[in-house]
Amino acid sequence: MEISVVTAVYNGEAYLVEAIESILHQSLPDFEYIIVNDGSADLTKEILDRISDSRVKVIHLGKNVGAATALNMGINQAKGNWIAIQDADDLSHRQRLEKQLAYVKADTRLAATGSLIRCIPGKDLVDQSLLEWEELFFNNKGSFRTEQFYSTPLCHGTGFFSKQAYEKIGGYDPTFKIAYDYDLWTRMFEEGEIARVPEVLYSYRIHGNSLAHSNKVETTNEILLSTFKQIATLRFFHLKRKPKLLLLGTNNHVDFYQENLAAKNHYVSMEFLGPKEVRKAVSLFLSNEIDGVILVSTPQLGEQLRFFRKRGLEFGKNLFKIWMP
Repeated sequence: MEISVVTAVYNGEAYLVEAIESILHQSLPDFEYIIVNDGSADLTKEILDRISDSRVKVIHLGKNVGAATALNMGINQAKGNWIAIQDADDLSHRQRLEKQLAYVKADTRLAATGSLIRCIPGKDLVDQSLLEWEELFFNNKGSFRTEQFYSTPLCHGTGFFSKQAYEKIGGYDPTFKIAYDYDLWTRMFEEGEIARVPEVLYSYRIHGNSLAHSNKVETTNEILLSTFKQIATLRFFHLKRKPKLLLLGTNNHVDFYQENLAAKNHYVSMEFLGPKEVRKAVSLFLSNEIDGVILVSTPQLGEQLRFFRKRGLEFGKNLFKIWMP
């Protein structure tokens, strides 16, 4: 079997039928569809138990374990070589699976692909500007690989990835309740390229009260913790110790780090300098007092990157950029 579609759903009765129907009516009909009911307390179980399509396998969990764990459980039972994610409140357009499969087959370098998206509102009122911003965020990305430790390349629900690559990187990390998709894509780059079908194949539903939108500080915290974790694991694993990294940022950036991240960051040892202290940072690196430099995205970022590169640091190896409020 080539494709297994996987959905994790928690209290998703409002849009679940539409989401499921968007998969069952795909132009490419040969796939299995695994739906994991993550301990829902609404009518999700009743909706799933009414499905008669032989391609669908439902897994009911007795308690809520979180999206990352539920997805892992579904994917671990999948028979397909490729995993297609379908979020429980979104819509896959009719040719999505057909076009994504053709796309990955045409480029053997790919470990994962997504697609362009269209943003649609839920039942709660969402400002049109938020829908437009989300579309721009996911549709206007440039070089994905240079964003490996900086931004999520794909809207999660559009994800279509190699099961073999997923298994090699260890699947979703349940440590992350919000940024589990960002964390997965960051590691997926180690197994191949990530690209995007240049067509709108997915409608992404925006809810103003979702975790990612209602608690932006916690979302940022998880993204940054995942970033520090993967920089340490993927780039400095050979040290057999915590890497010593230097963050160049303003006082506000340092305050944000100390208030929100310091107690949770078990992955790297962090030191700080102001954004203009680039020469001192280079000196610390060349004298082996630090292992790498993290730049906070500011208007000076491009100039800083050029400076460090000229001094021998390599972007993505010992020189990184992050976003911080």
